[in-house]
Amino acid sequence: MVDTLENGQKKLAISDANKNAKYHYVTEEGERKTLKEAYYQWVSRLTMLLCILSLLFFTTASLVLFRMAPQVSVEPFLIIKQDNSESMVRYEVIAYDMASRNQMMETFIRQYVMMRNNILLDEREMQSRWFAGGIVNYMSMPDVYIAFNHETVSALSKYIKDGAVRDTEIISVSRIGGEKSPVWKVDFRTYDLQKDRDTGVDGRLVLKTHYWTASVTAFFIPQRIFMAKRFMNPLGFTVTRYSQTEVEIL
Repeated sequence: MVDTLENGQKKLAISDANKNAKYHYVTEEGERKTLKEAYYQWVSRLTMLLCILSLLFFTTASLVLFRMAPQVSVEPFLIIKQDNSESMVRYEVIAYDMASRNQMMETFIRQYVMMRNNILLDEREMQSRWFAGGIVNYMSMPDVYIAFNHETVSALSKYIKDGAVRDTEIISVSRIGGEKSPVWKVDFRTYDLQKDRDTGVDGRLVLKTHYWTASVTAFFIPQRIFMAKRFMNPLGFTVTRYSQTEVEIL
C-alpha cells in the first residue's frame, strides 16, 4: 500500500510487488466523512428510540392511572364515641343504608335549624348561608326556600345595619308519628344581641331570649347529592316542609 498525492488530496492505493499502484482504494477525506455520517445516524436512531420508549412509558402510565381512578375515592366517615369508654370510637361509612341513619337525620335537622336562625355580622358569610346557592337553599326544596327568602333574606341588610347578632341553642329534637315518620319537632331558643332602641342610648346593647318550636319534614334524597358539595351533604338531606312559631314562656 502506498500513499499518493493527487490534486492536493492524500490517497491510499494498493500496489503490486513492483510498487506500481493499480487502482485506488479510498481517500482519507471520504473515510472521515463516512465515519461522521455513521456517527450522526446512530445518534439520531438512538434519540428516536428514546423518544419512542418515553412515549410508550407515558402512554402506559396514563392508561394505568385512568384504570385506577374509579377505584380511588375519598369517602366521608361518621365517628361515633362508644358509651362505655371515651377512648373507644366506631367508624362508619356515610351511606344511604348506614346503621346510624336516624342519628345523621337528627344531626342535619339541628344544623338546618341553626343555619336558618343564626345571624352573624359577617355579611359575606350570611350571603353564603341564606342567599340563592347557599347552604339553606341547597338543603331545601324550591318552595321551602322561596318562603324563607321572602321572610328572612330580605331583612338581612336590616340586621347587618342594626348590628344584630343571633345565636341558636337547640333544646330538643324528636320525631313525630313513629320511627318511619319524616316529621320532626325541634324546640330551641335564640339569643338576640342588638342595639337598644327603647332607651335611645347610643352604643347600648340589649340581650333578648326567645323560645321557638319548629316543625321540619325532611328526607334523604339520593338524586340531590351533588359531587361538588358531596362532603357538605353526603346523603342528599332535603327539607320539604318547614315552619316555626315563637313560644311565650311565662
